[in-house]
Amino acid sequence: MNELFAAGVELMLVGMGIVFLFLALLVATVNLMAFVIQRYAPDPPPTETDQPPSSPRQDEIIAAITAAVHRYRADKQPFSEHLGS
Repeated sequence: MNELFAAGVELMLVGMGIVFLFLALLVATVNLMAFVIQRYAPDPPPTETDQPPSSPRQDEIIAAITAAVHRYRADKQPFSEHLGS
């Protein structure tokens, strides 16, 4: 029984070691790929077309959406909240 237990522990440690080495290799590979991609293909600088267009009516639109959400939520309250209990 003692030999079987020792063999089980040895197999467990070898398996855990192999998994640890594989995961460490995977992390190193992903970091290396990120470094290479960043070095040879950097992100392009943002241009004026990347920014959302601004509208003078944006505040009015936000106010209308806020009022609509408030009205919707007020209409959907449970009956017990209307009674004040």
